[in-house]
Amino acid sequence: MSKKLIIITALGVALHPCSPVAARAADFRIENRVFVSSSKEPTAESTTLFYRGTVYDFLEKPAEITVFDPLENRFVLLDVDRGMKTELSTKTIDATLVRLKRLAETSKDPKVRFLYRPEFAQTIDPKTNELVFESDWMTYRVTTVAAEDAALARQYRQFCDAYANLNMFLRPGSRPPYPRLIVSDAIEKRGEIPTAILLVLKYQRGLDLRQERLRSEHRFVKRLLESDRDRIVAAGEQMASFKAVDLRQYENRQEPPAR
Repeated sequence: MSKKLIIITALGVALHPCSPVAARAADFRIENRVFVSSSKEPTAESTTLFYRGTVYDFLEKPAEITVFDPLENRFVLLDVDRGMKTELSTKTIDATLVRLKRLAETSKDPKVRFLYRPEFAQTIDPKTNELVFESDWMTYRVTTVAAEDAALARQYRQFCDAYANLNMFLRPGSRPPYPRLIVSDAIEKRGEIPTAILLVLKYQRGLDLRQERLRSEHRFVKRLLESDRDRIVAAGEQMASFKAVDLRQYENRQEPPAR
């Protein structure tokens, strides 16, 4: 799985079209781009498709599909180039993060404690109308639009939270998801979804205070295209045909294709 800042997703084999959750779920797409520092070229691009309660996130480079099935409490990762797949239980992911959080609570490093129990000063910028989440360690500035309904905002937030947890599980040394979860919670409570997120990371190097800027853009489209539905069908076929491997094998990019 490849690194991204914030992005959205689902599953083709287990669509559960008759379930109550699937019946209430909205179908929509989000086009995502991630930028580092002041770069005008995105470092990552993906398309996230929400379909009948399942989410499919298509990363362009490398060609990888992340499928999130909340009804089955699982992620399925598909490596398109190597014809491999691996499955991860969200319960396993959550249990691992709970253990890491308990360990972090004993840390004497204030930054570590913040990352696992973050607190932000939350305001709205009167000039830009951005939501601002300020702390000594990081600042989020978020541009939002109103969601069509509360269920859509909740559906989007559910995926974002699960995806943030997945990223931490796959990369234990990466930034914990908890600051992002606070941001997602605030956005959902406003009945909104983000269209742009700027994250400013602050850190000390010697006597200098440095900053790193990460920016993501999200274009929301209220309906799926015919080509989107074709991609979902293809993803379902790949889930059925790709070789199942464990996470260690999947993460080893040096291994030859499974076909």
